[in-house]
Amino acid sequence: MKKATIKDIAKAAGVSIATVSYILNDVKTQSISDETRVKVMKAAQQLKYVANRTAQSLKIKKTGLIGILLFQEQEDHYWSDFKYAKTVGKIEQICGQLGYHVIFMQVRSQLSDYKMIMERNLDGVFLINADQERFGTISNYFGFGIPVFVIDSYIDDSLFHKIIPDFAQSFRACEAALGGRPEFLVTDAYNNAKLAGFIREQSGLEDERICVYDNPEQLNDFLSRFEGKPGIVINEFLALEVLKTTARIAAVCTCHCPQVLPGTVGRITFDLNDYQEIVHKMDRYIQDADYVDPEKFYYLSGTP
Repeated sequence: MKKATIKDIAKAAGVSIATVSYILNDVKTQSISDETRVKVMKAAQQLKYVANRTAQSLKIKKTGLIGILLFQEQEDHYWSDFKYAKTVGKIEQICGQLGYHVIFMQVRSQLSDYKMIMERNLDGVFLINADQERFGTISNYFGFGIPVFVIDSYIDDSLFHKIIPDFAQSFRACEAALGGRPEFLVTDAYNNAKLAGFIREQSGLEDERICVYDNPEQLNDFLSRFEGKPGIVINEFLALEVLKTTARIAAVCTCHCPQVLPGTVGRITFDLNDYQEIVHKMDRYIQDADYVDPEKFYYLSGTP
């Protein structure tokens, strides 16, 4: 297959070859609009433009900055502030060990958020709990060649690496802890609709046996149909709410805070040290312009 050239990018983006060259080489002396920059970078991605060793010139100056961008949830609950705290802390720790500085930001929907992110000139980015729409908007603002890893998001694009809990394994472990097949599933809401659908599929339960938490009244109404029955809860803080009504549950501890649960509750936990391999993978991308890893999914393994 013929390799794409800057001429191909210029044609696809509807700009001059010189403009493409200025943007890919990050020439600061040229006044080029953000819209044009995004258009050219996107065209380069779509055409899979890689010039082998020359690709290193696409990011001449490394800043030593890695971004962790947390997408704000549509509905805030008291555990929202804890939900990704340990994940962010672990990634920051590992990045620091590799010599990177981390910039953390909560992403809402204002265009000003995206412009601020783009101005940072990040070497790599972790996006957490990204919905498809905002991901599609914000990913346009990252320069060509910058590795983007998404956490708790099922993004329909093979360019990006996805990191999600191994829900299938976790549900099997919960079933073993409960001593039988669960009758219901209560799950925290995720911004990413496809991830929510994936969880439903992996549970093997009918929709009427699954509750995506919205408020206490809705939860209690749902649980009243399963009095005395065993069930699974995703998110240990949400499990505390369920325990007010029923005790026969196993919790998938996606917030990495299993200690909040009483000892009588079966729980599945995840090893934050799994992020060692993931962060080192991002570092490999940053340091080696030719590095490619075909594996696009990393599943965090849960253990009882």
